[in-house]
Amino acid sequence: MSREVKVSVQSRMKPLDEQFLKERLEESRRVVRTIAVLSKKPLIIQFSGGRDSMAMLGLVQEVTDNLVCAYMATGTEFKGCIPFVKETCATLGVKLIISDPTMHKGNIFKRIEQFRCFPGIWGWGNNKKSTALWCCRDLKLRPQKKLLHKLYGRGTFYKLEGIRLWESTRRRYIYKEVADVSVREDGEHRGSFEVFPILNWTDEDVLNYLEMKGLPTLGLYKQFGVSGCSCCPFYGPEIYRRVLAVLPNHYDRWIAWEEELGSPSVSGRIYLRDLKREVLEGVPLPPPEAPAPTPCQMMFQGQMVATCSVYGHLFISGKCLRCDESETEEIES
Repeated sequence: MSREVKVSVQSRMKPLDEQFLKERLEESRRVVRTIAVLSKKPLIIQFSGGRDSMAMLGLVQEVTDNLVCAYMATGTEFKGCIPFVKETCATLGVKLIISDPTMHKGNIFKRIEQFRCFPGIWGWGNNKKSTALWCCRDLKLRPQKKLLHKLYGRGTFYKLEGIRLWESTRRRYIYKEVADVSVREDGEHRGSFEVFPILNWTDEDVLNYLEMKGLPTLGLYKQFGVSGCSCCPFYGPEIYRRVLAVLPNHYDRWIAWEEELGSPSVSGRIYLRDLKREVLEGVPLPPPEAPAPTPCQMMFQGQMVATCSVYGHLFISGKCLRCDESETEEIES
């Protein structure tokens, strides 16, 4: 694997504790064994190459070899992501399938042109209808559904996801109804199920398990703070600053669409063009066009909440990049 995208898990976490080995790990294996017996199709591992999905893949391989890794390409991922996923699956001897937006209604820019807005919490379509979070639906979930039907026919699919309650307070609220069973119906793919085998794992559990199994991790997370899509409605300005400092022209096509639409693309009503000037030329950001909630917020179940409460905190040096909460405060809550 290329050096820039493969990082060995460092021996910096405390040793695997007995409670994890006897309880959380064994419970996760039980969930996978149960699903493996029920499924008449290969288990679908939602594999991004990130730490959580890598740990989940290792776990499933302990139980069954009737599995397929499914990568949902969006066209917005960093350059090293797909090669890393391909090389990892080849090394581990796992079949890999990759869906992409051309299997549904086209790439991100085609959809932006159609909706006349960016995917984001403030987006409004050309029919005065909110299309805010269409990116995941149109770029990931629906293309994958079409690919699965093409390859395996219709029927019940069990899609295993590396979601963890430990990632945020809001995530613990969203998934509290499945905390004990780790399975729920798939709202996007009728008749199928989402499975969360590592739902109760901690950050230490994940890192220590990866070390125990000798599994690689994607180095982009350490570099940019994210390892999947290079743009997302939930990313704050700091992530874009990190990317622009290394890849100054990475968002030029987005910037061109900002000019076309006369609309900012970054949460908080910030223009990427302004972030680029700030990073490359030291020009301070101008005030946003309209007052922006601080920290960045979105509507969730009828209330305005911090985006990180829904999407998960992104802790760098002990502080969340999307709000002011400290990692210690999150753990204690």
